[in-house]
Amino acid sequence: DFALTEGHVIFMDLPIVFNLEVAANGKGDMPFRWDDDYGARLGVLRRDDPFGEVRWFEIDPCYVFHVANAYDGADGKSIVLQAVRYPELWRDNGGFEASGALWDWTIDLADGTVRERQLDDRAVEFPRIDDRLAGSRARYSVSVGDASLVRHDLDTGAAVEHRFGTPDAPGGPGEFAFVPSPSGPADESNGWYLGYVYDPTRDGSDLVILDASDFVGDPVARVRLPRRVPYGFHGNWIGA
Repeated sequence: DFALTEGHVIFMDLPIVFNLEVAANGKGDMPFRWDDDYGARLGVLRRDDPFGEVRWFEIDPCYVFHVANAYDGADGKSIVLQAVRYPELWRDNGGFEASGALWDWTIDLADGTVRERQLDDRAVEFPRIDDRLAGSRARYSVSVGDASLVRHDLDTGAAVEHRFGTPDAPGGPGEFAFVPSPSGPADESNGWYLGYVYDPTRDGSDLVILDASDFVGDPVARVRLPRRVPYGFHGNWIGA
């Protein structure tokens, strides 16, 4: 993944490398391995100079599949990147047993340093914001947790969960998308979150609609689908 702000593109060069030996052994493992010698860095390119030099900033080794958001600091001298960070991945085999958490990186363009900060210890993936705010500062990030959606308040550091199913039959949510209300204020709490949720009690899926102003409350609607929707990585809303 990579990130965009109003003024910059941010690339991630991280220590997962293609392993030809693993790819050729025919065992079906993911052909990637962690490389301790590779290092980790963030690259920053100015959008008004797309053929210019990429500035590289060293960070602690980690891996990132999905970015939540990025934005330019109000001081004009920094960039904030928010993403789900894994401390390491695929060290010894092609299995996927690691878990990631939401972090942010503040890149200081003046002195060339990066401040790294863990925002929460919950295991999450597929972070999303209100797409209207992509590349600028957003208050909320919503991610898929363990049978739940987790909404992080990026201003206060608080987090709340909307859980699916029961402890004996937990639901399986996919990535949720924010749909802004066509009326009222254009803020991140005026709208709905939509996504598919697997219901193990009937081996089927529902389209679940949550009120963004009452995130932990009961869904405002649940559309029972005639069959199971296979798990997918991503989901989007396209208005008519």
